[in-house]
Amino acid sequence: MTGVFWLAQDLLTVLVSGAVRVPEFFLLRLVYRLLTCDRDAYVSVIWIAFFGGLLWDLRWVGIPFFTICYVVVIMAILAAWNTIPSSGRTMFVIFSLFWLAQLLPAVLSVLILERGTVGASWTLFLVQQGIAVPVSFLSAFFYFWHEKNRNA
Repeated sequence: MTGVFWLAQDLLTVLVSGAVRVPEFFLLRLVYRLLTCDRDAYVSVIWIAFFGGLLWDLRWVGIPFFTICYVVVIMAILAAWNTIPSSGRTMFVIFSLFWLAQLLPAVLSVLILERGTVGASWTLFLVQQGIAVPVSFLSAFFYFWHEKNRNA
């Protein structure tokens, strides 16, 4: 299922190349998987992040930028998730985890890969975030829906 998100992100990147930057749908799916899986599956999510980032780098970048970024983001989300008590896992906190997860690769992509050029890169970044915020909210909603069904 996670591979579908990688392919959808890749297809959208091809279709809107140059017009809009596509949010990190693949990474959001990994974060969702991380938050809803058992502790035994954490390692598999990290490996999926590694290989998904590696494929993305081989396809688009050529350097192991997203490979490292995806793994760092997943491990940071995992560390944050394990420090948040279950009573503190509110809609705002879950939304923040999703949004911050996709924000890091987007910001670093503009700063490092595009060398922080002023203008079009930052405009595309803002449009990307305009799409990513509702998608992050939707991901948080699906998380709470999943938890409600799991506890019912």
